[in-house]
Amino acid sequence: MLQINLDSEQLVAHYRDVSTTLTSLGCGPKTRAAIVQKAAQTLKQYAVDPSSAQHRIVPPEDLDILRSEASRLHWEMVDYPISRWIGAEGYAAARSIRPTIYTAFGANGLFRGDSSFLPRAIEVAESFGGWLQTSRDRHGERIPLDDAVALVDSQRFQERSRWRRAAYRLRSAGRGDVVVRVALANGYGEHSVGQIAVEYERWRVAVKPAALIALEEAVAAQEIA
Repeated sequence: MLQINLDSEQLVAHYRDVSTTLTSLGCGPKTRAAIVQKAAQTLKQYAVDPSSAQHRIVPPEDLDILRSEASRLHWEMVDYPISRWIGAEGYAAARSIRPTIYTAFGANGLFRGDSSFLPRAIEVAESFGGWLQTSRDRHGERIPLDDAVALVDSQRFQERSRWRRAAYRLRSAGRGDVVVRVALANGYGEHSVGQIAVEYERWRVAVKPAALIALEEAVAAQEIA
């Protein structure tokens, strides 16, 4: 689990970990540079020891983009081999092995991803203000997010769900700055904000109850539906 605050040395070590993880998932240096739209040399400087004159501090937004890509690839690697097997054998043959594939849609109705792991599917749907279905087409059964969250049956997961929904409401209203302000006011470091309430447990930052209350109060104060 990622620390709430990172000093310069810890941040470099974490950035190196993110880079190594992405490489292992097939996302090499050139691809990483393209993803954040920075020169490859700039990314190298993020990984240089803080005592060096060549060191540059990785911006939180660049780090968030790279960590989000690592998370996406991680869950894809979990699902893809099984999906390929099901595609070859037919769903009937796989029914007893993996009975449900959850499909996440965003608020605009666009497809956002499939997963057999319900918490991940919920995370994607909530991050885009959308919903879940049991398939991509119009025949899929729509699953209310509250019902899906109840199926997970975890208090910590419910807190992460609440954080994601409140953060989405603020960001979709153009008030992403409020999410950052609430997080910083509750002791989170700026490089940790983007990992609060994610399901990829390797770099997850836990939700503080006081911060969650403050975020939901901010949504209410903004009168955001």
